[in-house]
Amino acid sequence: MVGPKVKRPRAVFSGLVATLFLCTTFLSSTMVIGDNPGDFLKDHPQYNQRSQPIAFLQDKLDNGGEGNLTSAWQEAYDNRAYPSTDVAYEQSNGASLSFQALNQQKGNKGASWKELGPYTPNVPGPVTYTGRATQNSGRVTALAVSAKCGVNDDQERDNEDICRVWVGAAGGGIWRTDNGLATKPEWASSSTGMNTNAIGSLTIDPTDRRGTTVYAGTGEPNGSSDSEAGTGLFKSTNGGKSWQIVPGSVAVAKDRSIGAVLVDPNNAKHIYIGTAVARHGSSSVNGGRFTPPGAPTVGLYESKDGGASFSLVFSKASDSVNPGSPNGSDFFRGGITKIEYDKVSASLYFSMFDYGLFRKTAGGSFEQVFASAGAGSAAGSIGSRTEFDLVPMGSKLRIYLGDTSGSAPADFYRVDDAHVLATTLSTGTTNPGWLKLSNPTPGTPGYASYNFCAGQCSYDMVVASPAGQPDKVWIGGQMQYGEIFTATQPSNGRAIQRSADAGASFTDMTNDTQTPAPLGMHPDQHAIVFSPGNPEIAFIGSDGGVVRTGGTYTDASAGCDTRGISGTNLINCKAWLKVIPTRIYSLNDGLRTLQFQSLSVNPKNPLNDIMGGTQDNGTWAYNKTGGKSTWFESVGGDGGNSGVDAVNPNVRIHSYTGSAFDVNFKTTDPLGWNYVSDPLGASGEAASFYAPLINDPIVGGTIFAGLQRVWRTKDSGGSQAYLELHCNEFSGDFAAQCGDWEPLGGPTLTGATFGADKGGSYVVALTRARSNNSTLWAATRRGRLFISNNADAAAASVQFTRIDTAAQPTRFISGIAVDSLDANHAFVSFSGYNAYTPTTTGHVFEVRYNPASGSATWTDISNNLGDLPITGVARDGQTKNLYISTDFGVLMLDKASSKWVSAGSGLPPVAVYGLTFSEEGHVLYAATHGRGAWRLALNSDDKEDDHQGDN
Repeated sequence: MVGPKVKRPRAVFSGLVATLFLCTTFLSSTMVIGDNPGDFLKDHPQYNQRSQPIAFLQDKLDNGGEGNLTSAWQEAYDNRAYPSTDVAYEQSNGASLSFQALNQQKGNKGASWKELGPYTPNVPGPVTYTGRATQNSGRVTALAVSAKCGVNDDQERDNEDICRVWVGAAGGGIWRTDNGLATKPEWASSSTGMNTNAIGSLTIDPTDRRGTTVYAGTGEPNGSSDSEAGTGLFKSTNGGKSWQIVPGSVAVAKDRSIGAVLVDPNNAKHIYIGTAVARHGSSSVNGGRFTPPGAPTVGLYESKDGGASFSLVFSKASDSVNPGSPNGSDFFRGGITKIEYDKVSASLYFSMFDYGLFRKTAGGSFEQVFASAGAGSAAGSIGSRTEFDLVPMGSKLRIYLGDTSGSAPADFYRVDDAHVLATTLSTGTTNPGWLKLSNPTPGTPGYASYNFCAGQCSYDMVVASPAGQPDKVWIGGQMQYGEIFTATQPSNGRAIQRSADAGASFTDMTNDTQTPAPLGMHPDQHAIVFSPGNPEIAFIGSDGGVVRTGGTYTDASAGCDTRGISGTNLINCKAWLKVIPTRIYSLNDGLRTLQFQSLSVNPKNPLNDIMGGTQDNGTWAYNKTGGKSTWFESVGGDGGNSGVDAVNPNVRIHSYTGSAFDVNFKTTDPLGWNYVSDPLGASGEAASFYAPLINDPIVGGTIFAGLQRVWRTKDSGGSQAYLELHCNEFSGDFAAQCGDWEPLGGPTLTGATFGADKGGSYVVALTRARSNNSTLWAATRRGRLFISNNADAAAASVQFTRIDTAAQPTRFISGIAVDSLDANHAFVSFSGYNAYTPTTTGHVFEVRYNPASGSATWTDISNNLGDLPITGVARDGQTKNLYISTDFGVLMLDKASSKWVSAGSGLPPVAVYGLTFSEEGHVLYAATHGRGAWRLALNSDDKEDDHQGDN
């Protein structure tokens, strides 16, 4: 979400541009909108120069040979596994056997992690695109609602189930409320017994009349590089209070996601699951993601024994891992996102990335009933997706369907009776039996469903029809940004649309009619369910959490006459706004599922003042004064890395995506952010989706950023007076350059000047030594490590020495922690898998640089870790203990030990994308990607209840 007064949200827009490069990231961003939003584009024609060639484009340059694992490699890999020979199982299962074995032993004398929140995730008006304050939580991938929700039958109603709703969060686990129709539902974490918090699907067993048997598929199937892999299928028989693994699912779903689950309504032991691509190992700069070796085939699996065993019954060709590429280059082709059952024909229908819609007949044969525009090609798999919903109509079966190839806008289709021969519906390449409802002609009813998911369809596409309402259908996707970031708005954004005439036309559900400003839905929709008692009440899950519509509608089309539009825009506006929600409710208060990328600390107040960037929910500020702690979203869009000036903590910096940064001289005032990245955008250098960004730990005003070179500013991007006059995101005129970054040294760190090996990509890790003013460490995506001993010199004079060798892995370097007393001594973590670099293994190294020789000594201290991707590293300069983060939690290596153990207790099994150690506070912060911010005190019990008073 973003703010309403900006004249030139150029940094936020560059984040959006990055999201539209579809394949490896798909982490969407939003923008700041002004009172005169037409200024967004018309005043600033240079915005394109700021878009960065993100991971996918660079991957195309980086990809090496195909690289195949041989049986000898696999044998070596198995020999290195700990404690089991089945390494992939251990990696996916909570590092379970690997991570869980380490987790049995606790470090730090039993110290416990403290959850900091946000408990109440407040988003102030200036940070929302409508100007109305709200609450947001993290990305929601699945929803389920009780059959009794809203049903006005006292004899049937369970007093404990007024309206039970389950939420599956991408990285935050399962949450449940029993009062989903309340203005402010009471949420409780409902993941007991699970060894992962990455959720992809939720299904209530239709054979259980009480509605207390629920299945949860773990791992996220959406097409994003932070779609975490899961550990299998889980089952609850008590409404989600506790869960048990469905044993047969592990072998077929480990290291993948379960995008869909279906229980035969006639036989509870007959279960189908659909699996899709998901990955492990992403770090705070959003890199390192890799599919584990030995991951099972994606496809449709069937169990006839209640989940004791599953067999693969249908699959199509999927992308293979290329170990020579930075991210494996295997995307989403062949993954299954939805399964539904048709009672009349006893047929199963399921959608598959890049291929379309299939059915399994009562006789057991498989038939293609819709061919995707992606055509099953490897090239099409990057953005191709099909979504559908079955709508029973007596003896007939209606189907609504959305489809895109990724390279073309999405279209919307309907068939009114699918009980016909498959060849009537689809030839395998064309779909003669389907009615195409969308068209590209503005001013026509079909234009509403054309391109309805707006460029990110493989990440956010949803089609849903409420039960018993065959002419009603809801569709959702990204957000039609061009329709709201303009002075003449023809819509409210059309993130969610509703049709009451069988998909012929749609109206815009994105905003309600509340005054003085409407409550708007967040971009990037993933799930819709309806209240059985009132099918006009929709629960909607997106990148911003959960909202609920009130169930009544208002004609707001008269307002179109005041928007300064005419012609087809006016026709569209009146059609889209004639039926909109009277009221939308945010249900996010208490949903603690924000997906943090990293956390930064005010060194002068390290226990009470932190910042953190989140996926599609901006950068958040935490402050505790007088025993009361508060969180709020300080700036919108995507939130990456952030920092606090070492000398003047009123000066802050944050990042959107790529190399788009803002500086604030008024701490975290939402109106104080000033864009400072023109030189970075103009350079044309590639950058990570979240570029590395650090404040100098000693020198005020000095900030470093990593693109293909390391860049530096020595005055926080420019003078305060200049930046606030010209470059403020809300009031700047942007008449001149914003930012004064300079590249350090001459050549890029990724090019041939520093060697022929491990080249390409960009800088992904930066660390400045605290013991002097001149030593800087930097690392690249492909495994190069550099040190500079004159990083404080004139920019052109700075020199870097490459200190990795062929003996270290060609893998993503996810973190560097420098010894606080010895600037030439550091600890380096690697993501990825040893199995893909079998002759150069290791995940954590101690590195000692010798300035006299210009070389370094590397010592592998991975020890008992197993083949576990590491996402970050931090070192306690006082105790000399070392900490690493993983997809499942945080581990530590005591200075007197060679064994890695769990770093304290109390942290849920969640992906931790980054660690931040505060020397001043002697505390360790964990940025979890789905369960908010956590803190571990390293020299006290730290027992105070920090969330009291959180608002």
